[in-house]
Amino acid sequence: MGVISHALVTGANGFIGSNLCAALRAHGVPVRALVLPGSDCSNIAGEGVDVVAADIAEPLSAEHFAGISHVFHLAAIALDWGPASLFERVNVQGTAHVLQGSIEGGVGHFIHMSSLAVHPYTGYTHGDEGAPRGSRMNAYTETKSRAEELVLSRQGEIRVTIVRPGVVPYGPGDRLSLPGILDALDRGIYAHVGGGNTLVSVSFVGNLVEGMILAATRESAVAQTYILSDDVVSWRGLIDAIADAFGKPRASRGVPFPLAWLAAALVESAYRLLPLRGVPPLTRYRISLFRGDLVFPPDKAARELGYHPPVGLEEGLRRTALWMRRNSAG
Repeated sequence: MGVISHALVTGANGFIGSNLCAALRAHGVPVRALVLPGSDCSNIAGEGVDVVAADIAEPLSAEHFAGISHVFHLAAIALDWGPASLFERVNVQGTAHVLQGSIEGGVGHFIHMSSLAVHPYTGYTHGDEGAPRGSRMNAYTETKSRAEELVLSRQGEIRVTIVRPGVVPYGPGDRLSLPGILDALDRGIYAHVGGGNTLVSVSFVGNLVEGMILAATRESAVAQTYILSDDVVSWRGLIDAIADAFGKPRASRGVPFPLAWLAAALVESAYRLLPLRGVPPLTRYRISLFRGDLVFPPDKAARELGYHPPVGLEEGLRRTALWMRRNSAG
């Protein structure tokens, strides 16, 4: 099972998906990119990438999976706000459809991108793959947990592996997380919740996708779950490092955790009751990230896959800043 002869990537034009496509191409693997019809695929255009338009929320033809040795399932609604029906259709039913298509198409190995958000964020000083799952913070956490259960339930029909990135994935191609932080720093409105002293595991996307490829090529990875994180840093240290890498002013403001939690609850209530359009500027999920340490080291991946991420935070942020400057994203 060591060779990926032909890979299919769902969510291929997303942040992590586009980086995975590039890494697979660099390894000489032809890639079939499954993307939502009408999506912008300019970031995955290139030799070795065959773009196929299909909506995973609908049953998928086995023909999409013909000749595919490995499926990397990344497509998901990864937001902390939105209608529960959307998360159900994409994160749960979509996973079911990709699984079924993979099985019917004779795929050898299904690698599922999950999230550490499946664990209730109550604080972890040394969390691992066996930490309790089943977070019900919002539709995202709940459906990602159910998607994991769904994947594991089909492992008698197809080889499966689950991977969970660090709490904060970042790197070239990120058009959501870091741009939002940079905007808040520019506007002087970023505030360290609880002093910014709790610790968090992050994942540089280049390290992450290489870890996913390792998981896809190891027999020992079948029916296993792996955390693919790298640096552990305090939130204040992370935000300061981002500010320094991008030449932004460091944040100096702070807000106590209980006050931030209350404010988020009130904002959420206003958006539900009025109701207001769009995404709330503050949610309890975002504040829950600062409740306690969220340290999830990749010990199992290091031991079983030989996963030793080479790019550290400073270099990862340097590469990200360079990409954003080149692409006018920051």
